[in-house]
Amino acid sequence: MMKRLIHTCILVFGAVCTVHAQSDPLFFQQSANRMLVNPAATGKGGDINTALTVRQHWVGFPGPTTAALYTNGFVKEIRSGIGLMWIKDQFGPQQTNNLKLNYAYYVPFEDVAFLSLGLGLGVMNNTYDETGFNTSLNDSKYRNDPYIVDPSLLDLTKQTKTIPDFNFGLEFNTPTLEVGFSVSHITYTYPDQSLVQPMRNFFTYSRYKIPMNRYWDFIPGFTWHNTRKVNTCELSATFRYENNIVMTLAYRNPMNYGMMFGVNFTNAFRIVYSYDYGFDNLSKYNNGSHEITLLHNVPVNTTYIRTVLRFFRWKMF
Repeated sequence: MMKRLIHTCILVFGAVCTVHAQSDPLFFQQSANRMLVNPAATGKGGDINTALTVRQHWVGFPGPTTAALYTNGFVKEIRSGIGLMWIKDQFGPQQTNNLKLNYAYYVPFEDVAFLSLGLGLGVMNNTYDETGFNTSLNDSKYRNDPYIVDPSLLDLTKQTKTIPDFNFGLEFNTPTLEVGFSVSHITYTYPDQSLVQPMRNFFTYSRYKIPMNRYWDFIPGFTWHNTRKVNTCELSATFRYENNIVMTLAYRNPMNYGMMFGVNFTNAFRIVYSYDYGFDNLSKYNNGSHEITLLHNVPVNTTYIRTVLRFFRWKMF
């Protein structure tokens, strides 16, 4: 990602040119796709869910895109969630494919709360190919910009690597509170860093459901993401109507604002759309980012979920 920024746009993080090689993609709709950042959320809700999420970063730049496809469900006989996910992140010469099997074990505390422990096992392929990447800096808006670097001055390289990959996470839930923590690429540390080697990513998040009346809930949320010395925080305010319609406003540092709207058309289909825009050095070169999620839901009304975990089906967009 940072090489892409060097070639075609502004250097967001200064001289650190390999940050994206170690950073997981950040979806704006994290609350709708918790399994992508925390294996402990696998199977939450009890139903069988299959979803596709596509994010188009920085519209106006050529091509930075992230896509994710996943499916997961809850197996009451073993009190566990099982899921499979695939994430593809393309940003200029940097491309990452991550295929992972997720498992979560749920520990109930009667009908008061439950704790889930999750593990993700899979493989990751990272490819960094500057040799086949062509930039276009002839547009007048790029000329004389001190942040734009001429690609001819760079030492172009090509690297690729496929490695085993492991994630770990936990999540604690009450009828109104959700708190989670996860770490990805747990076997890799700072000395391992390279353009095609991941670094550990840490996620922490929390949401609290405040009923407003019979139909509406207000749900404030907080998310923190860390990769080495880069910290990203997000504050969100969600208004939900009977779990069928959701509207969210969010702020993510530095100076990034967004909104999200989701609707359940039936019990089986859900669509969520979001738009975010950053008021930073990149703003004059792009028109913001779009993200859309299509989800298919197969209801599973098990006795275990209805009785032992009565609030287990507290679903969120």
